[in-house]
Amino acid sequence: MGTQDTAQPVSGNTKDVGAQFIAPLRVNDIGNVRGRNELRPYIWLCIVVMFLLMACTTSSSMPTSTKTKQSISTNNGTITYSASPQDVLIRTFYGGGKLGTLEFSPEISIYGDGSYILGPGLQMHEGQLNSAALQQLLHTLVDTDGLLKLSRQQFYDIPDQNATQLQLTLNGTHYTYLYGAFGNLQESAQDIDGYRRLGMALTSIRDALNGSTHAYASQNMILLVRQDFSPDLAQNIPYWAFQDFRLGDVAIYECGVTPQDINGPNADSGCLTYTSPRNVIGLSTQQLQAITALMHDQHQGVFLEGGIYYSVALRPLLPDELLQMRVAMLGSGELSYTGIPLHEGPVPTPAPTPRGG
Repeated sequence: MGTQDTAQPVSGNTKDVGAQFIAPLRVNDIGNVRGRNELRPYIWLCIVVMFLLMACTTSSSMPTSTKTKQSISTNNGTITYSASPQDVLIRTFYGGGKLGTLEFSPEISIYGDGSYILGPGLQMHEGQLNSAALQQLLHTLVDTDGLLKLSRQQFYDIPDQNATQLQLTLNGTHYTYLYGAFGNLQESAQDIDGYRRLGMALTSIRDALNGSTHAYASQNMILLVRQDFSPDLAQNIPYWAFQDFRLGDVAIYECGVTPQDINGPNADSGCLTYTSPRNVIGLSTQQLQAITALMHDQHQGVFLEGGIYYSVALRPLLPDELLQMRVAMLGSGELSYTGIPLHEGPVPTPAPTPRGG
């Protein structure tokens, strides 16, 4: 009788897999050599297939990343930029002076994929630059206008006046330029030339956005509420019939407690008219649907709650704002941009105000 082979357990170590199949033959197995030799090619094939399957499993479990960086060559070297539709490459505001009004949105926002959104205001418009047009604009800003080589970034010598603020993100660096009244003092020839170049750059940006646009819409909206001290009482002003939160709480969270006016009946602080809010409230889908119905699909309205009138406005979020959790607005007296914190979820309950405080 021939010796019966005993099956050996397969080791978890892949290095041992082949060894179990090609172990030295015993003397009693000589009669089976031919059969085993015929099986060896198939055994090796199985081993190769096992390794391929392991490699595929490993590679499929690794996270994949989408390349969003683009680069272009200029006379000033290679510049890189993000091609993400949520990353702002170019943004402009106009305002910031003491007598300025609130910019509810930027004048221009150009994103990495070439999409652009035009404001300012609650209702914006959007258009699209193709890749070649976007790169040509960046090339012009860097080479022709020489933005990255300016000796200074702020050209503004008359306090309290409005100015244009330009934000530019290239090579992983964020640049901010200020273009206002300039040249009233003794300025160097280099600074005068820099001022001229910055003006050229702003013109280049505006001229590049010459395509067709359409109304900008977003599924994500913010609610802006302020106390209204001069409503049009000739109009029918509805009551605020929404149970999720009180307008008074939203107004306090966004603009602060209305100060006492000891000299008259008007205690308007100017928030959401001239100055930026402290915070803004983001709406859920259900809240947005209900409030849109209350406002009859309008972006602005006036409501009555607890004997107080409130001005209510809806503004769509820009693609970068939800990601950054900051809203792009610029108010009076703001010549440096910080953005407004975006809050989602229940409206924080305001702290009680001490009597006489």
